[in-house]
Amino acid sequence: MPLTLHLLPLAATVALLVSRRVSMLTAGTTGMALAAAVLLVMLSAAQPGGTTAPDWLAQLPGLLPTLALKAGEGAWLAWHAMSIIAAGLLFHRAFEARAVKAGAQAEAKTPAERRRAVFVACLLAGPFAESVTGFGVGLVVALAMLRPLNLPPAHAAALGLFSQMLAPWGALGVGTRVGAELIGVSFTELGTASAALMVVVLPSLLLVFWRLIHGAGLTSSLTDRARDLALMLALAGLLWLTNRFVAPELGGGLATAVLLVAVEARRLPRDAAGLSRLLALLWPYVVLVGGLMATRLVPPLSGWTADRLVLDPFGGLAPMPLLRHPSTWLVAIALVMLAGLPRGRALHVAGPALRAALVPMAATLVFVELAAFMAASGGAAAFGQAWQEVAGSAAVLAVPVLGAATGMLTGSNTASNALMMHIQINLASGSSLPLIAAAAIQVVAGSVCTLLTPGRIVLASSILGLTKAESAIYRLALPIGVASTASLLAVVVTWVWLV
Repeated sequence: MPLTLHLLPLAATVALLVSRRVSMLTAGTTGMALAAAVLLVMLSAAQPGGTTAPDWLAQLPGLLPTLALKAGEGAWLAWHAMSIIAAGLLFHRAFEARAVKAGAQAEAKTPAERRRAVFVACLLAGPFAESVTGFGVGLVVALAMLRPLNLPPAHAAALGLFSQMLAPWGALGVGTRVGAELIGVSFTELGTASAALMVVVLPSLLLVFWRLIHGAGLTSSLTDRARDLALMLALAGLLWLTNRFVAPELGGGLATAVLLVAVEARRLPRDAAGLSRLLALLWPYVVLVGGLMATRLVPPLSGWTADRLVLDPFGGLAPMPLLRHPSTWLVAIALVMLAGLPRGRALHVAGPALRAALVPMAATLVFVELAAFMAASGGAAAFGQAWQEVAGSAAVLAVPVLGAATGMLTGSNTASNALMMHIQINLASGSSLPLIAAAAIQVVAGSVCTLLTPGRIVLASSILGLTKAESAIYRLALPIGVASTASLLAVVVTWVWLV
């Protein structure tokens, strides 16, 4: 099968994304249709009797069941992510609709207090919100916390984008889950490998963070920087521990929550009334994290929820235990919150939330189907082999670069992983880089660089009320993506040539 035919779906999708003339959904749908056509051609060529037009048409009815099976498998893999997208947006809108308000906090006045507030907003609170909800909510939270600090607007917008740095665990790890299912490894294995890479990535991001806050008029002493580094290494360690021993979907949320409590412990309310207000505000997140942990760690509940109500339509292909799946808990808690709203208000919250989920759900479906069709047709393997023939031993250096590029183009770690995961695995197969390491590099590079997608830049600009500031924000934020990609490239070089 000619390589150009194998690569046509991927090339067409990337070209449409780069053009910015169509939506990500349209680009993905086009690529999916082309990938399905290529799969049919491949199946036809494998049949006895040739591939002339009459033969192909005669064989078509017999090929459709195989195509339908692959489409069904892709849709099932996509549903794990799609259900979390819909449930996550419903949860977020229900949380926002409540009338509960946080207690008033004293505005940070001294330079040291302002610096601490920026660190907490960008590197802890924003990533926490993004991890448990996703879809840019972390950016909204971070910028809401930065606005009272009177930072230069473009710098504030760029700093707010650090809220996306834990995107591999965004929306409870939905994109990483899809990546794991596409290549047949466990979510825990890929999540843990991705967390291990953050030991390198997070310190590299601090260099950009310090540069940006300096440009915003805040200073950093050696003590400040040492404390920042210690906290980021602690965050990386907590990420690894949570992914390895608790649940990968809780990686970002639990790790940042622990550090938030540690950093802000002195500022938490000490009186019963203050604690009651805080619990009234945050109980949905407490129940969500606690429930997901209990269904995995507390026997006999952990065993019972793993064995009961398990959906497995494809005989071992990504079974879905409903009682411990994040979407089930998100919906259940959202319904409790909606039940507490005034009569009629719940429908006005739930309806728009579910409608807002339709486009990202559809985009997730078409990109996962595209990946499934390309894998079945051999397109991913063909691309990896061709690139290795051209680049030789240096072919594996493309892994973090391709991941970063597709993350920036699609703005979605799910789409990035669906597009590139099989290709990255094939690139690594000709080197000493372990396949799980290549998959984790794809996850981290593609996820972090979603913060550079135009949609995130425009969102940051609009939240701060800026006009025609996108270029300035992009110039300030670009080093975040460069630093993360460079650190991952250093990992590849070290592993392949020095280990």
